[in-house]
Amino acid sequence: MINTFRVILFLMYVGAITRSVAQTDVSPVTVSGGLLRKHVYFLASDSLRGRETGTDGQVKAANYCIRTFRQSHLIAPFRIDSVSATYRQFYAFTTTEVAPFGRTGVYDTKERYKLRELAPLPSTAEDSSRVQTAINVGGLLIGTDLKKEILVLSAHYDHLGCQGTRIFHGADDNASGTAVVMGVAAAFDSLAQLGIRPRRSVLFLLFSGEEDGLLGSRFFVYNSPVQLQQIKGVLNVDMVGRIDFQHKRIPDYCYLIGNEQANSFKKLADRANRQSVGLSLNREGYDTKNDPEFHFKRSDQYSFAAFGIPAVLFTSGSHIDYHRPTDTADRIEYNVLQKRATLIFQTVWAIANEGRE
Repeated sequence: MINTFRVILFLMYVGAITRSVAQTDVSPVTVSGGLLRKHVYFLASDSLRGRETGTDGQVKAANYCIRTFRQSHLIAPFRIDSVSATYRQFYAFTTTEVAPFGRTGVYDTKERYKLRELAPLPSTAEDSSRVQTAINVGGLLIGTDLKKEILVLSAHYDHLGCQGTRIFHGADDNASGTAVVMGVAAAFDSLAQLGIRPRRSVLFLLFSGEEDGLLGSRFFVYNSPVQLQQIKGVLNVDMVGRIDFQHKRIPDYCYLIGNEQANSFKKLADRANRQSVGLSLNREGYDTKNDPEFHFKRSDQYSFAAFGIPAVLFTSGSHIDYHRPTDTADRIEYNVLQKRATLIFQTVWAIANEGRE
C-alpha cells in the first residue's frame, strides 16, 4: 500500500510521462506499516492456536490470507476446471508419532515428535480417514509484455500449534514473513490501480507444512499451476521481524541468502536497497556453502532451488524466542519490519522489470 497521497500523485505523473519508454520510478513507495502490524497481530493471536498444519487454526489463517489477496485484486492461480480457479491448493499428508531411536508409542508424549509425510489426495471416504489435508494459498498479479515469465514471492504461514495450554504464536516465525508477502501484494495492487504494472507476473504464495519438512512447497513444485520453466526465480521471506544478537547496535539490517543462480538477484536487491531503505545487508551473515545452521535448506525456497531455480531467502535470523510460546506479536520490531518489507517490494519490482530499456 502506498502511504501518502503525495506519492500517489508523483507516481501518476511519472507513470504518465514514462510508461512507454522507461521503467516507472517506484523508489518512493513503501509497504504500509499499519498493514504489517494488523496482519501479524491477527496471525499470531490466541484464536489461531499456533496455526499448526492440518488444524482449524491453520484453516482460519488460510481464509484470512485469501481475503487479503482478494482485497489486493490478485487472481486465483489454481485451476479447478476449464472455467474456474481457486486461491487454495490442497494437499494430503500422514502423521506418525516418532520416539527417540525410531521407536513409536513407547516413550512419554513429551519425548515424541510428529513425523509428517506427503500422501496422495484421498479419492474415497476410506482414504480420507487415513490422511489429513492442508492448504497452500496463492494469488497472481498479471504482468505486461513478459507476463508469461513469473517471479514468486513466498512465505510459510504455518507454525507449531499448541502443547497443552501453551500456544506457540509464531509471530516472527512466520507471521512476519506472511505479513510481508500480503503487504507487498497490497503495494503492487496500489500501483496496478494507477495503471502501473511490472513486466513479469508475480505469484504470491503462502505455504503450510514448512515446519514439518517443507511439505507445502514440496507439493507445489510437483503440482505447480505453471511450468517450472516459467518461474524466473523465488524470493522467500522467513522470520524478518526481530533483531538477532549480532545486530543489537545496528538494528537496520537484513540477511539475503541465495544459491549461485540468484547472484544477479542479490545485486539487484543491493541496488534497490541503496535507492530506498539503506539497510545493512549480510553483515555477520553466512552464504549457502558456509552456514553452520543450514538456513538455506530449512525454508521453502529450497524446494525451488532443488530444481535449479534462482532462490533467495530474506531473514533477520534467530533470537531467544525462536520456537517458543514467547514469540508473540508485541515483541516484533515493526519499524525495521516495515523497512525490510519495503526492501523486498523494491527487489521484487526490480527483478520483475529487469531488462527494461
